[in-house]
Amino acid sequence: MQIQWIVFGAILVISAIAAISIAIYIAINYRMHGHIIMILMLISLAIWSFSYAMITFADSLAAKIFWLRVENLGIQTQPLLWFVYVLNYLRRKSLKWWQGVLLAVIPLASLVMIASNNWFHLYYASVTPIAFGGGPLAIERGPWYWVALLQSYTLNGLATILLIWRFIEFRNIFQKQMGLLIGAALVPWIVNILYQIVTNLFPKLYLHIDLTPITFTISSGLISMDILRNRLMDLEPIARDVVMEHIPELVFVVDAHDRFLDVNTVAENWLGIPKNEIIGQDPIAVFKPWPQLINRFLLTEETREEVRIPGSPPRTLDVVVTPLYDNISRTLSGRVIVAHDVTERKQLEDKLTLANEELEKNIKEVNSLREKLEELAIRDPLTGMFNRRFLAEALDKEIPKAERERISVGIVMMDVDYFKKFNDTYGHKCGDIVLKGLADFLSKNTRQGDIVCRYGGEEFVILMPNATQQDAYESAERWRDEYSATIFHFDGKDMQATFSAGVASYPLHGSTGESILHAADKALYLSKTNGRNRVTLYNE
Repeated sequence: MQIQWIVFGAILVISAIAAISIAIYIAINYRMHGHIIMILMLISLAIWSFSYAMITFADSLAAKIFWLRVENLGIQTQPLLWFVYVLNYLRRKSLKWWQGVLLAVIPLASLVMIASNNWFHLYYASVTPIAFGGGPLAIERGPWYWVALLQSYTLNGLATILLIWRFIEFRNIFQKQMGLLIGAALVPWIVNILYQIVTNLFPKLYLHIDLTPITFTISSGLISMDILRNRLMDLEPIARDVVMEHIPELVFVVDAHDRFLDVNTVAENWLGIPKNEIIGQDPIAVFKPWPQLINRFLLTEETREEVRIPGSPPRTLDVVVTPLYDNISRTLSGRVIVAHDVTERKQLEDKLTLANEELEKNIKEVNSLREKLEELAIRDPLTGMFNRRFLAEALDKEIPKAERERISVGIVMMDVDYFKKFNDTYGHKCGDIVLKGLADFLSKNTRQGDIVCRYGGEEFVILMPNATQQDAYESAERWRDEYSATIFHFDGKDMQATFSAGVASYPLHGSTGESILHAADKALYLSKTNGRNRVTLYNE
């Protein structure tokens, strides 16, 4: 076999290996919308390249025809799979079953003709080796070849036009994603068009070599860059309307991994942060100056509430959170948050309230509203327990009281073990149930004078006035033992959780509330370090 055919075939095998490697990488690391179609498309490219290599290496005509038939499994399916993937990627409506069947008729008919000895000539009028002992086949096209080629070019053309259209419409990271996808599609398409033109219009220049599979190496490289650099498989565009840029509300789009996918110009101007610094970021980082908004952006259920933002002057937002679910799997794919600045309306309401304070009825209503707002300000919205702010106020009262009366104050700080695993495995709703369940358990099993607070995330703190370190330790051990045996239900499954805890007390471990909390936190760290599901008493 001549050396040029060995090199040519080796490049084709490398193209096949590259496509298969990317498919395996996607299969192992991603479970996103449309990932199966991408895997199948890469497999079709690998079949096409590898079979063409085998045609080049084969000695006999019979072996070459066998690999030509295998090669067409990739040739016939690649355009259809690419078209379907683009529709999925751009979140267009999925093909109905009868539409898929219609699109598959021509490829299936082509495969039947190529596999049959009697109908083979309808697709390939003739096939002959171009050299003795190796090299590709010289083909003469049959009538059905042009039908299949027309559908292939139509599907590839439509998919490319859709990508270019979205490339113009979208910005930032999605333009980079689509730019590489367009390049991955255009390179082999253009090379194949040139191949068809040269072989039909300039037969004397025809070298009987289809370079299209060679270009799959370039396409595979571009797709790899898209996956690794632009997060093609885990940061997908959610279709937006042009009206998004014109409505007066702040609009944010967040994906299932709590990353910003898009914001409109109103939100960009309100935040004072360029859009390219928001896209792909976590809401916690973007809204660090406005912690009142962070919890609302992480909610997974449909909600609406007004949020007051401190400042000069303070602002009030009417926030609506709408979850987005995948049409097929019904899994959470993102959230749309719409926030309307209602500060002027709230200011008018406040003025009206002040004007009517002379009326006893309105005074009572205002007082009642104030009490409710104060209660909300000291309660965690998810669990109903006191929040970190209330804990600080309670410590400021209880420590001086304990000093005056010469009594102890116990503090138990606990953390749900492997909480992230609940969220990662079953979703945030399961994690919410775990937190609510622990809060409910503590409210039922603590003393009447104890104060249960959600300290942050999966951490809880129990403030125990008039309790020694031993009292607090024994209580924490009892809670740990009973809670670890508690069963809760989620999605038809029976589950159990445990917690780790650290115990400290005043005045033994500090003279201020902050120092006692710090000691309890150190003890908690030891519990987690030493295997979790245990209670540790702080020991200097």
